[in-house]
Amino acid sequence: MFKKVLVLLLGILLIIFGILRLKRDKAVEEPGYLKFMSGNSLVKENKTKEALEEYKLAMDTNEDINIKKNFEIIKNKVDEEKQNQQQHNQQNQDQDQKNNENQQQNQQQDQQDKNNSQDNNKQDDQQNNKKQDENQNKKDDNNNNQQQNQQENQNDSQNNEPNKGSTPKELTPEEKAMKQKEEELRSIMQRLEGNEKQAFKNNERVLNTSENKNSENRW
Repeated sequence: MFKKVLVLLLGILLIIFGILRLKRDKAVEEPGYLKFMSGNSLVKENKTKEALEEYKLAMDTNEDINIKKNFEIIKNKVDEEKQNQQQHNQQNQDQDQKNNENQQQNQQQDQQDKNNSQDNNKQDDQQNNKKQDENQNKKDDNNNNQQQNQQENQNDSQNNEPNKGSTPKELTPEEKAMKQKEEELRSIMQRLEGNEKQAFKNNERVLNTSENKNSENRW
């Protein structure tokens, strides 16, 4: 009896195994399963985007849960890579923007330093020009003073030449006429002074004579 039951169970198992094998072989031949296997091969080649497309086609014709699981796993991986790439791009963009800002600041600072240097040079030039002008003015004043002193010394030398017995300068006709008038005026003044003194003396005599007469009459 036991042997019969055992043989019956083995027969049932063989039938079930045959049915499963038949389904498996049939599934392998289905387009959906073939797309699933193609997607797995693309994943191994790191072609995730192409693999997702194969999984989508496989799910259209096959409802195997493994196809859906593989699709979700690869999709999450693609989304993560995309997010990481976006973050990386954003970091690069931020870094580029920061570099540009630093470059602009450096350029502005360089321009400001250049302007300050030009202003300082301009101020130095103005101060140097002012000093040069002052020195030139002092030099001109010294030259003028020297020329004036030389002229005065020359005039003094010319005025002192007659006293040293040098030959007197020849007078022009106008100077001769002026000198003659001065001599005539001096002669007239001398006569007037002489007449004035003589008149004073005569007056003293008259006074003395009058006093003497009065004295004689008094006695």
